Amino acid sequence: MNTDYIYWTFSSAAQSISAFIALLLAGYALVHNLMATALDRDETLDEIHTALRLSYHKRLIVLAWLTGAAVILSLVVVYFTRVDDPVSGWVLLFVGVIDFLAIVFGVAFVVSIVDPKKYQKVAEKVLEDDQVVASGISQTAPVVEFFGAFQGLERQIGRYLKDKDLYIPSRGTTHMPHSFNQMINALLLNELIDSEFRNELFEINRYKNLVFHGQVRNINEKLVERVRAATERLEKIL
Repeated sequence: MNTDYIYWTFSSAAQSISAFIALLLAGYALVHNLMATALDRDETLDEIHTALRLSYHKRLIVLAWLTGAAVILSLVVVYFTRVDDPVSGWVLLFVGVIDFLAIVFGVAFVVSIVDPKKYQKVAEKVLEDDQVVASGISQTAPVVEFFGAFQGLERQIGRYLKDKDLYIPSRGTTHMPHSFNQMINALLLNELIDSEFRNELFEINRYKNLVFHGQVRNINEKLVERVRAATERLEKIL
């Protein structure tokens, strides 16, 4: 019985999958660096990138085990194949399926990385999991209402810091902080708010970033109420 096709097929599969995964990991390293650069330019992507990195890591774990199994099993088939005693057809089929799945999962991972809508999809997923998106929720509010409330909160903090000439000592700068989180830290460092309220404001800002990148139209009305409650609380403090 001619078993050359078994040697050729599975030895080539092991080499091809190994090369494919090596190129995939090199490309992912490049994408990871580009994500870090984008985050330096736009800190509103922090929540998106955190969710993406977790998702990519989980998928890479599965892909690593799958491709490792594919390469090892392909080499095992080549090693145990004999001219007069070929490997069982069921074993060949099983290993062939593993090789096929390794390639499919790798291609799917590449497609997900280069998806131009990945930020929007991740933001929508996180918002849905946190029940912020208005799908299936009776009490809803237009997203423009949320952004209006948030801008009012941000302006209120910014005006106070400017009027009181407050800065962030830990940053060693004489310039006013520009980001919302930096302004919140300035309030905390000057003992105007406690850490619990700081975390609440950070959480509101996190949702603001996700809503912005998720491009949703309606959200849970409770999120708008949280922004207004924070604004009222700050008015009493400041």
